Amino acid sequence: MDTTRPSLLLRIRDGRDQTAWVEFDALYRPILERFAAARGLRGPDVDDVVQHCMAAIHRHIGGFDYDPRRGRFRGWLATLANNFVRNLARRGREQPASGGAFELPNTREPSPDEAFERIWTEEHLRHCLRAVREQTDGATFDAFHRYAILEEPAEQVARDSGLTAQQLYKLKWRLTRRLREKLVDLLGEEEAAGAVMLE
Repeated sequence: MDTTRPSLLLRIRDGRDQTAWVEFDALYRPILERFAAARGLRGPDVDDVVQHCMAAIHRHIGGFDYDPRRGRFRGWLATLANNFVRNLARRGREQPASGGAFELPNTREPSPDEAFERIWTEEHLRHCLRAVREQTDGATFDAFHRYAILEEPAEQVARDSGLTAQQLYKLKWRLTRRLREKLVDLLGEEEAAGAVMLE
């Protein structure tokens, strides 16, 4: 659980804290939806995976005790989601996609664990980018997004934004630092370091 902000997990233990559940849902629902879709599920089956996992979290969160030595929340959630996907496949509702005979000779589908890790990192980064965007002037964030995320040429972004190249570099540094702070708050120092590649 050491890569999920313990305060949020502790807050959702209180069923009356609707704000915590809204925040939790906004972050973890997209992870579960994308993971189910990556495993080949569609429509109602994706919804079933999300509902199953959210219900299990709701049932078990009351006994949650933050102890990184006992394992990560991320690992528990990945196992929970993957097991439910397998159960859906066993029931014959819909088979998860697998490479099988259509796989190109030198390609390999990511394992469920690899897919979950990638989605986990991307969604936490998106969540933090949304938070930075909400706290930043629209034109300023647009310049940052174009330059730092979309990797458009600095000269073009600066010209379109009415900034000097130096101002654009400073803007990137400032918002990247803010993004990293949010990621550290959410994921911890070690995992956040691997999630931001905007140097």
